[in-house]
Amino acid sequence: MAKSDVRTTAPSATARAAADQAAGDEPRTRGGWTPSGTAAKRRETSKHRGTPRGHRRRQEILEAARTVFERDGYLEVNVDDIVREAGIARGSFYTYFTSKIDAFQALENEMRDKIYEAVTFRTPESGEAPVEDLREANRRYIELYRANAAFYALVEQVAGVDEETNKSRREGRENQIDRIAHRIRVWQDLGYADSGIEPEPTAAALVSMTSNQCYWWFTGSDNGPEQEAIDALNDIWVRALGLQNKPRAS
Repeated sequence: MAKSDVRTTAPSATARAAADQAAGDEPRTRGGWTPSGTAAKRRETSKHRGTPRGHRRRQEILEAARTVFERDGYLEVNVDDIVREAGIARGSFYTYFTSKIDAFQALENEMRDKIYEAVTFRTPESGEAPVEDLREANRRYIELYRANAAFYALVEQVAGVDEETNKSRREGRENQIDRIAHRIRVWQDLGYADSGIEPEPTAAALVSMTSNQCYWWFTGSDNGPEQEAIDALNDIWVRALGLQNKPRAS
C-alpha cells in the first residue's frame, strides 16, 4: 500500500489508543473477567471453526466495526461503539475477537485477500495478450482501491500506532512485489518482456508508484483519475517492462 502523509500527531489520541488497548480492549466475558485456559482457547478456536450462523455473526461484527472505523476513525472508536453498531452484547464481540485491533486486523486480512484476487494474471496458455492482461489487472486494482479508499486511509493511520498492523502492511506490499516480479520473469522467459530488466526492483518501483498514485487519487487531495491518467499509468508499466503482445524473436 501507499505510504501516505497521514500522521497521528495529537498526543491525546495516541494516549487514548494505548489506554484503549491496555484497559478497554482486553478480552472479557459478560461478567467482566479476562478469559484464560480453556475459555481463552475456546474463543481462539471459534475464530476458525464454527457453525454457519457463527460465521454470519462474525461477519456482521466485522461489518459493524468497519462502519464505525470509517465513520469515526480508528483511534476514536472503542469496543462499545462496535457492539452498539452491531446490536449485540459486549460478550458476543469477545466470542470472535480479542480486542478492537484484532477486529481491525481481520478486516485488513480480508482486504489483502481481495487484492490478491484482483491482481491475478492469466496463464500464458489462456491466449490473453500480455499488455491487455496487465491493463486489466491494474484496472481491477484501481477499482478495488476506489471502492475501499476510506479503509486504505485507516490502515495508514493504524500502522502508525500499532506495530502488528505496520508489519502486516509491509508484508502485504512484499507479497505484491513478489507476485509482480514472478510475472515479469514469466514474461521474460516467453519473450514478451525485456530480458535486461531486473524483476524485483522493477516490481517494487511499479507497485509503489501505483499504490501511491491511488492514495492521492482517492484519499488525498486529488479528485480522482480521468481515464487519460489511468492510461498514462499503464503506459509507464508497459514501457518500464518493455512489454509487448508478441514474443521477441529468439
